[in-house]
Amino acid sequence: MKTTPASNSNRRAFLTRGVIAAAGIAAAGLTHPATALAVTPGLKFNDIPGTGDVKVLNYALALEALEADLYAQALMRLTNGGMNALGKRIGGLGLNPNEPDLFYLREFGVVERQHRDFLKTALGSASLLRSAPFNRARFDFAMESRSRKQVIDLVYLAEKTGVGAYLGAIKFFQTRTYLQTAGAIQGTEARHTAVIADVLRDLFNEPLNVAPLSNQNNGIDQPIAPDTVLASVSPFIIF
Repeated sequence: MKTTPASNSNRRAFLTRGVIAAAGIAAAGLTHPATALAVTPGLKFNDIPGTGDVKVLNYALALEALEADLYAQALMRLTNGGMNALGKRIGGLGLNPNEPDLFYLREFGVVERQHRDFLKTALGSASLLRSAPFNRARFDFAMESRSRKQVIDLVYLAEKTGVGAYLGAIKFFQTRTYLQTAGAIQGTEARHTAVIADVLRDLFNEPLNVAPLSNQNNGIDQPIAPDTVLASVSPFIIF
């Protein structure tokens, strides 16, 4: 499929191809710089505020807030630059706005903000983003030093992690109230992952599959435990 705008506690790296592949990610230059003042030790599910369904929704909100900011910083890097919430200047690579990666970053970035805002509204005063220390959280992806491919690689890994994260969190719901919503968001994350994988294949000949193959857990996306996900994303979270 050719993608065009018209078609449609350790510092670990993100997950790729459904398993931990920290060594491979490090080789690709995607690990977070040692100079970052990231939250340490890495967050665990017990650190997420709330109990029952509220805890699971707050966990999802933390990931959606990170993804929304990742898309915003990725667009800065690939276009005309900007400044993140930490006051760090991100130089722009000045890509043509009609490039397929920019098209999908713009579109999916809007969706991730919608996911974030939906969860904030659903949680109301119980929102993680209103709870200390999360209300001071900012995100640093070292975007100013990433190449075009490294930017898209990171977005792909974040989306793929999100797919497994929702699957891994479902069992912690205590009621059925939000199961349908969680399943719907997970499906959207999976389609985002497929599209970004296709963009990487088209632009950089990256040999990525757009969905699990029959020899990969029988073609089924694997759940990722919340503590594993949080260990992966903690290096990007600054309190």
